[in-house]
Amino acid sequence: MRPVTLLSALALAFASHATVAAERDVSELSSPIVLLTPAVARNADQLRLNETQREAVQEWMATSPAVREALEDRVVAARAELREMIVQGEERAKREEKAAAIGELEAELLLMRSDCADHWRSVLDEEQFAQALELAGLAEAP
Repeated sequence: MRPVTLLSALALAFASHATVAAERDVSELSSPIVLLTPAVARNADQLRLNETQREAVQEWMATSPAVREALEDRVVAARAELREMIVQGEERAKREEKAAAIGELEAELLLMRSDCADHWRSVLDEEQFAQALELAGLAEAP
């Protein structure tokens, strides 16, 4: 039996996350603006992450997805509530209030994803971060 490597463990985590995301039906949410974490996690060797950085990846993957998913679930639930309000003919003022709350939740989600990029900017050195951006398809190679 092959030993589990960080890379294979992360691949399994991403595969199971994709399955869970499909089961959670987050299709109404906007797609992430930047997908940096998967690029960092999948390319730890290519980025030449040191042990401290590899631990940071493991810690981030152990905690951050659950926090993000909880917020995503709140957004999805709020959108479902608004949909039901529309179907039931709820008065416009109440729908406007719900729509504003959804906007606030979605802004929080966008900023949470933005904070993720800031996190990797602080964990990686400048060269690693630039390379991670390239690996994520967010920058061109020099």
